[in-house]
Amino acid sequence: MSQEEKLPRQLALVRGILDGAFFSPLRSLDWPAFCFDQPGLLGLEEDEAFDLYVRGALAAETIYPELCEGREPLAWIWSMPEPSPVLAHALASLRSDRPFLFHRLLYSLAPVKQGGLEPEGFELVEDYLATALGEGSGLREAAADEVAILTRRALQAVGQEDEKPDALLAETAGVVLAQAKAAEVMSDAELLTWLTLGDGLEGVDPEIAPAVAALAWSAWCGAVIGAPPNLALLSRLRPSLVLNPSELALYAPQLAGSGQVISARCPYCQTDNSLVLGDQVSERVRCPHLLYVGTSDEAHLLRAVQGFELGRDFLSLLESYYQSPADFELFATIVDDLYEMLCSQGRLAAAPVNCEGTQGFYYLKAFFAGPPPEQEEESVH
Repeated sequence: MSQEEKLPRQLALVRGILDGAFFSPLRSLDWPAFCFDQPGLLGLEEDEAFDLYVRGALAAETIYPELCEGREPLAWIWSMPEPSPVLAHALASLRSDRPFLFHRLLYSLAPVKQGGLEPEGFELVEDYLATALGEGSGLREAAADEVAILTRRALQAVGQEDEKPDALLAETAGVVLAQAKAAEVMSDAELLTWLTLGDGLEGVDPEIAPAVAALAWSAWCGAVIGAPPNLALLSRLRPSLVLNPSELALYAPQLAGSGQVISARCPYCQTDNSLVLGDQVSERVRCPHLLYVGTSDEAHLLRAVQGFELGRDFLSLLESYYQSPADFELFATIVDDLYEMLCSQGRLAAAPVNCEGTQGFYYLKAFFAGPPPEQEEESVH
């Protein structure tokens, strides 16, 4: 049997081995869970991951300044000797901005879940959170071991018995991952599909293609879990993480009560709405379509969808789900589905919030209610 004939079987064998990873499917957006060593940060949305990155990098610059000199912000948070203090500060800063994310992570922590840690015993919320976070979960180390074991097993299965793979294999895997498509896949499962069933290995010698697939998967996963950190590859996977210190400074939180003016254009009537921030928010211009200014957090999306005819009992049911950690996922699913449905009907739209001279309100969106859909004539069947 020729190598070309054996290739599909060998690729299927490699995929079967690598698919067995305990963390699969691993999403490129899952990197904060491994960087901060907290499983509760798995499954983040893009807005959530970026928000956590910005707040974490700003906190790391304060807590570990000696690690930040002459380096980029992404390197700051991957070189933290202890991530819990940084994550505690980041969480404290987003309590009101992303309350659902805050509570979702908080109630995933063992000391909080077990009821053995009460916030009343701490003067600062950061100290309470740092204690609750503890020394991490060991997720990053476990994932790194899994990648190493499965990569070695896959290589052995396709005849690469050497303890250290040939340098040509790793170099070729790097060329494969440099393709634009490799940066577009959202999970290791998608990557394996592209490598084993798509054109990811096009042009690679069939003799080494199965081993190259295993090493490409290993490098991709390694960049997400930080084993070891590969900031160049992670930056290609998540381009929004590419910020220099000067750019990051634009995202720093603004002083409370300093009177910034935030604005957002209504997608329905094109009015430039503007609000003056301070101890109390005052309106300069507000069109009748503006519902709420908040984030993509489900607790804030609930405030946005409440502008529609949902019913008091239904809202009470949703609130009860939010009060029960066991029902958090159900709460998020219903609110997200409501939001997507209203948006798809053209009845709800979100617009970016701007503030001249700063990116400090990057996490905010303005939600607008549009006209109700045209009623179809009722028919009798």
